[in-house]
Amino acid sequence: MKINTLKKKLLSLNFIIILIISLFDANAQSVERVEIPTRGDDQGFQVITLGEEGVLLLTKIGKINFNITKLDNQLHQSWSKNGELEENQSMVDFYRDGRDVYFLFSKYNSDLYQIIKVSTGIGIIQKFFFENIRRFEISEFKVFNEVAYLAGMVKEEPVLMSVNFNKMQPRILAGGIKGTASISSLDYDNINDLLIVSYSVKKGRSSYMAVKRINPNGKIVEQLTVEPEEDYGLLTGKLFSLNDGTQLMIGNYGFKGYQSNGGPMSQGLYISKVDGETPEYLKMHSFTDFKNFFKFLPTKQQEKIEKKIKKKKGKGDDLKLNYRVLVHEIIKKDNQYVLVAEVFYPEFRNYNNYGSPFYGSAFGSPFGLGYNSLNAMRFSRYYGLNSWAWNPWMYSNYSNNNQQFDGFKYTHAIIAGFDLDGKLVWDNSFSFDNVKSMELKEKVKIRYEGDEISLVYSNKGKLATKIVRGNEVIEGIKTIDIDTQKEGDKVRDTATDEIEYWYQNYYLAWGYQRIVNRNEGSRRVFYLNKIAF
Repeated sequence: MKINTLKKKLLSLNFIIILIISLFDANAQSVERVEIPTRGDDQGFQVITLGEEGVLLLTKIGKINFNITKLDNQLHQSWSKNGELEENQSMVDFYRDGRDVYFLFSKYNSDLYQIIKVSTGIGIIQKFFFENIRRFEISEFKVFNEVAYLAGMVKEEPVLMSVNFNKMQPRILAGGIKGTASISSLDYDNINDLLIVSYSVKKGRSSYMAVKRINPNGKIVEQLTVEPEEDYGLLTGKLFSLNDGTQLMIGNYGFKGYQSNGGPMSQGLYISKVDGETPEYLKMHSFTDFKNFFKFLPTKQQEKIEKKIKKKKGKGDDLKLNYRVLVHEIIKKDNQYVLVAEVFYPEFRNYNNYGSPFYGSAFGSPFGLGYNSLNAMRFSRYYGLNSWAWNPWMYSNYSNNNQQFDGFKYTHAIIAGFDLDGKLVWDNSFSFDNVKSMELKEKVKIRYEGDEISLVYSNKGKLATKIVRGNEVIEGIKTIDIDTQKEGDKVRDTATDEIEYWYQNYYLAWGYQRIVNRNEGSRRVFYLNKIAF
């Protein structure tokens, strides 16, 4: 094992690059590793993969200082720039348009917002300031053709806003939704130069999706609704625009009027093609129709639920279910739509029993937000605002002051193929091993190799992998340690670890670790590992 250490200065920190060549497993090899010592209390990191171009790393230190560093695909530093924010501003979201990266910053209960534009190739940083609506709870932030679009809620009403970088004057767009509604997703039709906005709507006992197409002048040029059959309701939805111009709406549906604790019960997934003035089709697929959906359960429970499903369907009915799913970007391949979705549920703690909602991250809160603020924001983004998990009548059902939101627990992921008419062709699943996150975000990453699909996720310093081909399992779940590869090291704690498919056959894994070395003592680091599969 060979280790080369390069030290570079990042503000007051040492930027340590450890190049590693070591074999984890026959299928995975750690190629390089970066470690950045961290204090943890006031320091946060945001990683953005740039494909073969490299990685962008945003670091906030203290109340106003930040650093943006570009690393190449060997994790060597290309450039590094320092800057200042307004006091107590925190990152709300970021967006990459293929050329540049945009960071949106604000602070609670303030109407001053800041967008930082980063040209990743040569490291030019531009700042744009604008005043916005106070207490605007933003759920979507995207940039198209030098115009930023922000969507969210103000006093339980949906708001869509545009900010032209040349004028920096916010402009309210597209109202007129009747009923209780929330903006579900934003996309852009480059062919027709139109902003596409989807809404989740509840009106009376009906729940459905609405789509508006808006021209650069802010005028609605086309709108349509996606409505299910009489007995059903569309609970969530997200619009996807594919490279060939196809537009698909995908989300959860449930039985109308069938509720638990006042909230809707999710029965399955729907897919709708919405290219024209009316939906071309709407296909609903109950989770009971998936061959591998219940594989995450122990064998006896799986057999029990399958017997119930068979009995119900024998009577022309369906077993009532309640699963929440996080839908990934859809992929078109070989005349099929391939979809990955992760099944999860929220967990809570009895707040009064502990006196404090903080239970023990050793690394503090990113970008200066306190834990209570982060918890409340993440909680509300799921129950009130999140684009793929929003239900307009669910927000008030979990306001019990005696309970503290304690994160999202992931049970399993499903991967499925649909034909071009929305019919389910095949499905497979990938079980999670005690995966939990304070943020609702994609955990499983996939990569195609011919007709085989590799699935991988990172959790607590380990990688879990599985390879499937349609309904077949080519290789079962394997677990691989993310080792520091430094003699004498022992990882005591790993937090907020993530993984992304990067480029070619490489993935990038990152997170926080507390490491004890028998010769050198202990250290806390933020790490990045380049891993070859």
